[in-house]
Amino acid sequence: MLQFRKKTDGAGVAVKKPLKVRLAGKGKVIAGICLAVVLAVFFLSPKDARAGSAVLDLSGTTVLQYMDMEDSISATGTVESAESMMVYSTMAYTVQEVLVEVGDYVEEGQLLARLDGQNILDSIESQEASLSASSGTSAASIAAAKDNYEQFKATLEDGLNSSILNAESAVTNAYNSYTSAVNTYERYKEGLDAGENTTLLNQEASLRSARTALETAQETYTNTQEDLYDAENDIGDARDDLADAEDELADLEDDLADAEDRLDRCQWELDRLGSGDYTARITQLQNTITALSAQLEGEADPAVQAQLQQQIAAARSELEQLSNAASRQAALAQEATQLGTAVAQLEGKVASAEAAVAQAEAKLDQAIASRDAYQRQLTTTERNIENATETYAAAITQYNAAVTSVDNALADYATAVETAYTAYQTAQANLQAANVSAQNQLESYRNSLNSAYAGANKAVSETSLRQLRADLDSTEITAPNAGTVTAVYAKVGSSGSGLLFVIEDVDNLVVETSVKEYDVGSVQEGMKAVISADAIKGKTVEGVITSIAPTANKTGQGLTDTTGDAVFAAEVEITTPDSGLKIGMEAQLDYIIARQERVLAVPYYAVYENEAGQSCVIGVVEQEDGTYLLTELPVTTGMDDDLDIVISGEGISEGLRVVSEADEYRHLLGQALPAGKKPTGMEVMMAGGM
Repeated sequence: MLQFRKKTDGAGVAVKKPLKVRLAGKGKVIAGICLAVVLAVFFLSPKDARAGSAVLDLSGTTVLQYMDMEDSISATGTVESAESMMVYSTMAYTVQEVLVEVGDYVEEGQLLARLDGQNILDSIESQEASLSASSGTSAASIAAAKDNYEQFKATLEDGLNSSILNAESAVTNAYNSYTSAVNTYERYKEGLDAGENTTLLNQEASLRSARTALETAQETYTNTQEDLYDAENDIGDARDDLADAEDELADLEDDLADAEDRLDRCQWELDRLGSGDYTARITQLQNTITALSAQLEGEADPAVQAQLQQQIAAARSELEQLSNAASRQAALAQEATQLGTAVAQLEGKVASAEAAVAQAEAKLDQAIASRDAYQRQLTTTERNIENATETYAAAITQYNAAVTSVDNALADYATAVETAYTAYQTAQANLQAANVSAQNQLESYRNSLNSAYAGANKAVSETSLRQLRADLDSTEITAPNAGTVTAVYAKVGSSGSGLLFVIEDVDNLVVETSVKEYDVGSVQEGMKAVISADAIKGKTVEGVITSIAPTANKTGQGLTDTTGDAVFAAEVEITTPDSGLKIGMEAQLDYIIARQERVLAVPYYAVYENEAGQSCVIGVVEQEDGTYLLTELPVTTGMDDDLDIVISGEGISEGLRVVSEADEYRHLLGQALPAGKKPTGMEVMMAGGM
């Protein structure tokens, strides 16, 4: 029987499982690859096509709930009856009548078939007639019959019968072919489960290389887009800086022109006032006013007084004019000095502003040149993306073809196992027929000997008659026990020797299976098993291991099979009433090794390893504004099954929402995303310009 063991990571680390190929699951594998392609297209799209408008698809998250987890070892087997009886006949007479068919329930002793006993009746009549005839028979006839009988019997007892030896050899060869086919199948499948198939490994390497090339092209394209955007911004900034420099230069030139104009006016007025010194004349007028005032005080003549007063007034008027002119001259001189300094400073600023304008113009030219270079580079990267996309699509096609080829090869190996097993069963049936035929031949020689004795001895004839009457009774084939007829090999008109019927208890079923050498230490009698089959899809039944062979399966010569891994025959009793299973069905079994109740588990791909080597999940926390914050949560992993893995740790509790496929959102950790539907691969391709 074929069996499969579920591989588990001994360290409890959440690792991505290798590709699993099942005989009836070709479509599932291809569907998985197609899904991977869609995801790859999404992740490889330009950042500005997804990162800027990223949403959280809540259908791709898991809300933690307590559940029960089981660790199990998988196997396959065949449903059989707990009690099966094969009805044989050693009589080679023709089948005259078959009274039952497959599915009939029979009671113990019920008549199943009749063989044609006319020859026996004729022999009985002949023997009875011979009793009244001469009883003399030649001693030579008796001796010849006795020699034939004893020689054939000795050959049979010594295991030298050629027909049986050939049949046994055929059984051995068929069994070796069967075990070889099983080993070939299981080694091939184990290589697939362990991710060691060279065909898939090579195609996976090509697929990864093509995906990396596409990622690099996408990243280069995105970076070039960002550089082009920055270059456009640099052009805008350079133009703004140039405009500011030109405005500042214009303002400084206006200020310089204004300062030069004021300096010219100031110099003109200084020239108008002259460059003479007014101090001596002012002193002279002051002295004159003092002398005239003293003279006025001593003068009694009104006429002279009036004349002196006029002179004093005239001197005072001239003194005021000269004082004002001197003050104005000093102010203008100071202003001219200040304006000269301001003009010199403004001329320096104008020169600096002109240099700034030239620098801004150079920067603008450089930014335009960079923009043009990035535009050319963007065109090149677009072509690179197209080429990388075509290469990646071709790699996906080749990988899918490799998966199909591997799946077909596995199916062919399984078919070879089934064919070899059928040949093995046929060889066993032929061996049984050879044994029956040899017994019939021995019986024929014995009958001949009895006939020879019968001719010479009345007592012998009577014994022969009793045997003939017993043989006549044996032409009626009856049920040795009650049960349901599951196979009818008897056919009207064919020989009645060999296997004629199979009667089984169809209510009490078992699964005939086996346990591999490296699982014997884990699987024990009394252990529970969960049983499923294609015929009862969506339903499982319970069973218990009732026996495990103490030694590995034997070859046809009774030797331990050393052609491959040791396999121990096992039997699992089906304990679920009305299981829906039928005899002969292929069943899948899971031996329950361990079980944990009320644990929190997530899908395999929800767990990833961060840069620090910690196993983590991405927690999803709803915010007040309705967005969802993505947070990295370190976890400790536990037991797993084919789909989920147990996690625990700080912050891990019932009701927590976790991203089911961590790799989809790792680049968005720390961001708060709105809920929405993730775009399809085609939508992303259209958005990304692919």
